[in-house]
Amino acid sequence: MNFRFIIAFFLVVLNVISLAQNDTIVLESVEVSASRIYNKTQEKAMERKLDTAIMKRLQTVSLSHVLIQHSPVFIKTYGPGGAASASFRGTTASHTLVLWNGLQLNSPSLGEVDFSAIPVFFTDEISLQWGSKTSANSGGLGGVVNISNSQKFNEGLILDVKQTYGSFNTWGSYATIGYSGNNIVARVKAYRNSSDNDFTYNNIATIPHQEMKQKNADFIDYGVMPEMQIRFKNSMLTLVSWNQWSHRNYPQIMPNAFNNTKEYADNNFSRNFISYKTYWNSGRIEVKSAYFHEKQNYFLESYTSNNYPVTQTNTMNKSDVFRQIVDLQQDLCKSWNLYAKMQWDYERVTSTDYEPMEVGSVETTDFGTKDRNLISFYAVIDGKIYKDLDLRMTLRNDIVNAKSVGLFPTVTLTYRMPFLEGLTINAGYSHNYRNPTLNDLYWNPGGNENLKAENGKTFDFDVCYLYDNVNFNLDFRTGFYYSNVKDWIQWVPTNYRYWMPKNVSEVMARGLEMHLKMNYKYRLWNFSVSGNYVYSHTTDESEFAQQYDSYGKQLIYIPKHHANAFAEVKWRSWNLNYTFEFTGKRTTSMNDDDFFAYELPYYTLHHISFGKQLNKFRIEFKINNLTNKDYQTVLWRAMPGRSYELYFEFKL
Repeated sequence: MNFRFIIAFFLVVLNVISLAQNDTIVLESVEVSASRIYNKTQEKAMERKLDTAIMKRLQTVSLSHVLIQHSPVFIKTYGPGGAASASFRGTTASHTLVLWNGLQLNSPSLGEVDFSAIPVFFTDEISLQWGSKTSANSGGLGGVVNISNSQKFNEGLILDVKQTYGSFNTWGSYATIGYSGNNIVARVKAYRNSSDNDFTYNNIATIPHQEMKQKNADFIDYGVMPEMQIRFKNSMLTLVSWNQWSHRNYPQIMPNAFNNTKEYADNNFSRNFISYKTYWNSGRIEVKSAYFHEKQNYFLESYTSNNYPVTQTNTMNKSDVFRQIVDLQQDLCKSWNLYAKMQWDYERVTSTDYEPMEVGSVETTDFGTKDRNLISFYAVIDGKIYKDLDLRMTLRNDIVNAKSVGLFPTVTLTYRMPFLEGLTINAGYSHNYRNPTLNDLYWNPGGNENLKAENGKTFDFDVCYLYDNVNFNLDFRTGFYYSNVKDWIQWVPTNYRYWMPKNVSEVMARGLEMHLKMNYKYRLWNFSVSGNYVYSHTTDESEFAQQYDSYGKQLIYIPKHHANAFAEVKWRSWNLNYTFEFTGKRTTSMNDDDFFAYELPYYTLHHISFGKQLNKFRIEFKINNLTNKDYQTVLWRAMPGRSYELYFEFKL
């Protein structure tokens, strides 16, 4: 505890120093002389911001929905009301880092984030980072998804109300109210989303196949997010509180459709942070302090059709996370800049799945508690080493439970072609790692406290081209990547009828990514087209894989081919949108002899919507899965066919 107080004291001292700056000026007075295309090109190196226009149109869906249709990230979803996890560049869900205003959201117990539980309505900006741009935090071996909140000043009264109604008795209500003045913004966002989720599907696990109606699949989610931002002469104070609750019933998988099963999960969390940022003429310093609390209850009671008990589970997990960050940005000589960050994280999980606490030889509770301390030091220096050649170097050192994990460097080179403005070549090398989760270390039975951190190295090469004029703009990027992760953690069977995580795999991920976005304006018409294509080849190259006949085979549930496209036509106040999704075939087992070995076929989905703006009102009608495609994203989990949704919005 004394160590924590020392760190806290250090953060307070830095905050006081930042308040004492006297040579500061208002941020808006800073002038940028670089060209517009040059600035955009710089942002394209190993990162991309999702289109804000698309985000505004999709405010009533989850983040998983947006990533599936408008990003290169593959999302494995269990369907409406079910969990959704990400596979970034051929890695698994635990290798995709999610940051909210720079604060890590990944669960300390599972190491993952459920993207279906993140409403786009609670976000203002979403961006993706990969390769060397992930170096500021540990864990993002595949990539980073950044979500952030940003308020605008001088907007006056804020009032935005949205209402949706769709198939399967699906309701969504969303409201934003607040005030935006010259130096203060205060707003509150609240929503409620629910559905019976009782769609009809084709059960291919029965002989003969049967058309059935999904049962025990209803869900309800609701949340509230108050925000406040205060602007001073040369500084900014921000407070945000993200609170959310959900109850989700889970339907039976297809082979168990006739069993008597009760399965549900109750989740609630509160994520809170405060930040203070101050500027001076050549830099800034920011202090962030956050506290996250989350509680999860999972229940499963299953009986056969003859009422013989099969499974009974009732688990409770609670986590408390404290995050403290101090970061500094300083302009150096000429074009060179310095960015430095110090971070302290304390994670504590109390769970019925950990070994119960004891005093002497007597158990005092059904819960076990485990915790972890992490201190991180990070620095970046970037600038021009030649007229059209930029260099970015980073170095990070982490200390986990008073033990240094090591040094992790990255380097990125960006070359702007002198003969064609907007054309750049980026090459990068990054070295990162991922700590075992607390479940990996302490799960009872099976946890392995001797696990080592996963160690990953990635090489990137991509080409970006930007063209921008009054009526037409183009954004094109294509690139290759190669990643090697050693000491990959994998849960393997033991001789004691339970599984245990071990550092047994060495995984190679290599692939190709392409992104295209075009926009053309002609008189009262506006045409937009965007799309992504990803080829991911991810294999286990370890001796363990050779023993289990999985050497060189694609990892389960990761498609080699994944693509999406979006097209929009606007005329006056009317719009017509079309969305396309393609997911290649996936395997469900690394061993062809496994009883559950199965190959999920590829599928394509089509969605359309059209709408009209009527002064302060907007109405839109959507048709999802237009061709009524029968498909599975997870083995034996039913997915909805054609469905409809009506959307209303009133905004001042």
